[in-house]
Amino acid sequence: MREGLIAVRYRAALAAAALAVAGATMVLPGRATAAEAGFAVRITELPATFGAGAESRSLTVVISSDRDRCSKVRWSLLLRVDGPALDDVKVTRVEDDGEFAVRRDDSGTTARITDVALDPGRLCRDRTVTARYQIRFGAGAATGSVTFQPQAFTATGNLLQETSGRSPVVGQEPAAAGTPAPSPSPTETAAAPADEESNSAEDDGAATDQPVTPSPGDLDAVPAAAEGGPPSLLGPGLIVGALLVFLGIGLLLRLRSRQRTTAARLAEPPTGFYPLP
Repeated sequence: MREGLIAVRYRAALAAAALAVAGATMVLPGRATAAEAGFAVRITELPATFGAGAESRSLTVVISSDRDRCSKVRWSLLLRVDGPALDDVKVTRVEDDGEFAVRRDDSGTTARITDVALDPGRLCRDRTVTARYQIRFGAGAATGSVTFQPQAFTATGNLLQETSGRSPVVGQEPAAAGTPAPSPSPTETAAAPADEESNSAEDDGAATDQPVTPSPGDLDAVPAAAEGGPPSLLGPGLIVGALLVFLGIGLLLRLRSRQRTTAARLAEPPTGFYPLP
């Protein structure tokens, strides 16, 4: 009997736990918007790259449907930047008759651009609705990337479908503060003293035509060659060296001649006979 009461209590506890889990699941909020089947959104025109300060580039998005009923569409573009600032991005929604009114909400590195009114087109089977944007980055935009996530909603705010695309942004890198100036090359450094000496010589010549008497302190700087220094020993040294070379060659030739004479004498056969012992 006691074991049966324990089993009943155990089953009751399991049932209570299951009801609690089910109730918590019903309380949890679901996704605000969910894509519906039968719709497809694709990007048909995406710039390969954006340049800071360059002209506007076009982003084109198309939605199609295989459903029998037709519906109106409201476009919303979610834009995320990595590197550039949102203030450097200008987005213009355009239609065939000109600019289309949008509402833009910026938050950190993300901006949402939503149509104020529904798209003029009507989405039906075998018919598409197109959204076109002109996007431009300011001249001060930094290098990075931009991600586009276009979304198509119904008139009541239900998400039909979405897609995404990414493009790099080539910006202008700011110059580093305190960058040292490039040092002059060795050629420029060597040429600078020569130019200064030539300029100083021209200035001295233009200042006076009278000979300048050097001071006693300047006499030590006058080179000895200017006063007729000692004669050069290069010429006599060359002559002595040539004589020694000729003498050496003569000695070698004489030694070689003696060696040949001695070898010839040793090679001559004996001319007499010697008595037997």
